[in-house]
Amino acid sequence: MSLRPRRRPVPTIPIVSLIDILVILLIFFIATTTFREDRSHIKISLPESKTLGETAPEADVRTAITITKEKEILLDGKEIEPQNLAAALTTLRAARPGAKLELEADTDAALGVLVEVWDALRMAGFSINEVPARIERAAAGTGG
Repeated sequence: MSLRPRRRPVPTIPIVSLIDILVILLIFFIATTTFREDRSHIKISLPESKTLGETAPEADVRTAITITKEKEILLDGKEIEPQNLAAALTTLRAARPGAKLELEADTDAALGVLVEVWDALRMAGFSINEVPARIERAAAGTGG
């Protein structure tokens, strides 16, 4: 009987299979990543809400109707006159029947312009409930 402890074999880690798994994960993340579309057509300050809960970002792409504080209306970054908005929305709906819209109104936008946009949406066949307003969620602990 030997009193010396036997040497244990050094465990080997199969590096090749770990690299294969890493490559598969990398391909998966690249394939499933969605990049946000840059909407820097015009700078508006969105209203903030402290009571709205955190909402998950929507996977579908929505066409933006933007109202600036200067009472300008933009449909997907292109300026539209208020009287032509209903016709433009009808044309959009005919060209892309599954198109979804989103309303981005500046904090200082006039209420009258917002009502004109709602009227144009109704005239074009959109329900106002189908057009969510984009509102920034205020950071916790800010404001009074």
